[in-house]
Amino acid sequence: MSPRRTPSFLLASLVGALAPFVPGAAQALEPEVTSDTSAQFYDVRSPTGETVIARRRLTTTLGVSVYDLHDTPDDPTGPSLSFRARMRYDADYGGTANETNPGNPSGVVPGFERGPVDLMYGYVEGRRYLGGWLGFKVGRQYVVDSLGWWSFDGGQVKITTPLYFAVEAYGGLEQRGGMPLSTPRFEREGIWRGDRTGYDPALYPSFQPNDVAPAYGAALESAGFTWLHGRLTYRRVNNTGASNVSEFANGLRQPVSYSGTRISQERIGYGFDGTLPDIGGVKGGLAYDLYNARFANLYASIDAYASRKLTLSVDYDYYVPTFDADSIWNFFLAMPMNDLGVRASWDATDHLAFSAGARARAFGVQTANENVSSPTAPNGLPDANYFPKSSLDLMGGGNLAARWHFGEGAVGARSNADVAKNGERLGIDLYGERTLETRFVLSARAGVWQWNDKLRTDRDAVSFQYVAGVGYKLWQRSLVFVDFEHDMNRIAGQRFRGMLWLSMAVTK
Repeated sequence: MSPRRTPSFLLASLVGALAPFVPGAAQALEPEVTSDTSAQFYDVRSPTGETVIARRRLTTTLGVSVYDLHDTPDDPTGPSLSFRARMRYDADYGGTANETNPGNPSGVVPGFERGPVDLMYGYVEGRRYLGGWLGFKVGRQYVVDSLGWWSFDGGQVKITTPLYFAVEAYGGLEQRGGMPLSTPRFEREGIWRGDRTGYDPALYPSFQPNDVAPAYGAALESAGFTWLHGRLTYRRVNNTGASNVSEFANGLRQPVSYSGTRISQERIGYGFDGTLPDIGGVKGGLAYDLYNARFANLYASIDAYASRKLTLSVDYDYYVPTFDADSIWNFFLAMPMNDLGVRASWDATDHLAFSAGARARAFGVQTANENVSSPTAPNGLPDANYFPKSSLDLMGGGNLAARWHFGEGAVGARSNADVAKNGERLGIDLYGERTLETRFVLSARAGVWQWNDKLRTDRDAVSFQYVAGVGYKLWQRSLVFVDFEHDMNRIAGQRFRGMLWLSMAVTK
C-alpha cells in the first residue's frame, strides 16, 4: 500500500466494501462522521543543548458510524443493525528515512514507521435478533473486561436469555504490529515483534518476526439487572510462525529459530460492579494467568455515599507483570505491587468542589538466594548478591484538588506528592479555563514540581512550566485549539512544545 494514501481514502474504501450490508430501502439511517487531529512540535535535548530526538508529530483519526440500518425507528425493542469504523494516522515527521531502512544497520529502528495507519475498529453490529436473543459483531473490534483492553479481527456471537444471563463466544486473529493496518499495543508484553521484511537474519535477531495469531474466547455475564453486573471471561491466543531463539547476535553463527503453533497467552478473569442509589457502589475482579499459573491482577473498590455531597472510597489493587509465552522475561522473577488508597470527593457548594486522596504501595521483593544454600558462592568468595531485610519495599503519596466552576469557566488547583526511601516528587498546578460568547475558548496552566533522587543526588531539581492556549468552537462538538508549553529546570534547561488540535463531528 502506498504511504501517500490518506486515512480518508482508506476509510472510504472500507465503507465501500461494507456497502452490501446496507439495505437499499432503509430510510431511518443516522450517519455520523467524526475526526480528531493533533499536531505537536518539540525537540528532546541533552543537558548540553544538543538535539537528541526531533519530534514533529501529526495524529489524526477519522470515524464513520451509521445507525438504524433497519427501517424500524418506531420499535426500540426490535432488531437493529449498525456499522462503526475509525482509522488513525500517527505520523512522526521528525524521524528520518534511515530509521526505517533495514539496509542501514547502523541507523534503522526496527518496528518504527514514519507514517503508520491503523484501523482502530471497523465492524458491523447486530442487536436483538431472534426475538432479542441474538447479537453479533463482525470485523475489527475491542473486548474490554477484567483481562484488560484487547483487539482482534473476527466474529463475536452473544446469546442473551430471559433468565438474567448472557453467553458470549468470539474468535479470529489478534491485532498485532507489523500486520496491515495494525498496531502492537494490544499484544502481550515481553516480545519485540514486527515486520522483518528486508532484514538480514543476523540483524537485530531479538526483533521477532510477526505472523498471524489465532485467538478465541468465551464469557458468561449477567444481563437485565440495573444495579449489578458480573462477567466471567476466558481467552487464549496462539503464536505461529518462526521465533528467534538467540536474542543477540554472537558473530559466530546464524541465529537459531523455531516455528510451530504454540501458546501466547491463556487467561481467565472475573469482574463485577454494583450500585445502590443513596448507599454506594462496589466493584472488584481478578485475572489469572494459566500459562504462568499465578494471579496477574486482583482489585476491589468501595464507594460510600456518606451524603448527597460527600463520597468516600477505598481501593485495593494487586498487580504482577506477566508476559507472552515466547518472552525470555518469563524466566526472570517478577515483583508484585500492592496498592491501597483512600479517596474523598466533596461538593461544598453548587460551584465549589474538593477532592483528596492518600495511597500506599508495597513492592514485593526477594529476601534470600534460591540457588545458593550457603552464604558463600561456589568459588568460596562471599555471595555478591544483596537481599533486603524486609520482603516489602514501601512508598506512599497523596493528592489534593479544588475546583471552582462559574458559568462557562472554571479555575482550580491540584497537587500531588509521592514519597519513598529512594526519593520523592511533589508539586502543584494552577489552571483556569473560560469560554467567551459560547465560542472562544481560553485556557492556561502553571505549575511548580520538585523531585529528589537519593541514588543520584546531583539530579535533584525544581521544574517550572506554564501552558497557554486559545481555541474556537466551529459548531457543536467541533473545536480548533492551539496551545504553547514552556518547561524549565537546571537539568534539561529550556524546553518548548507547540500543539494544534482539531476536533469535528458531523451528524445528519
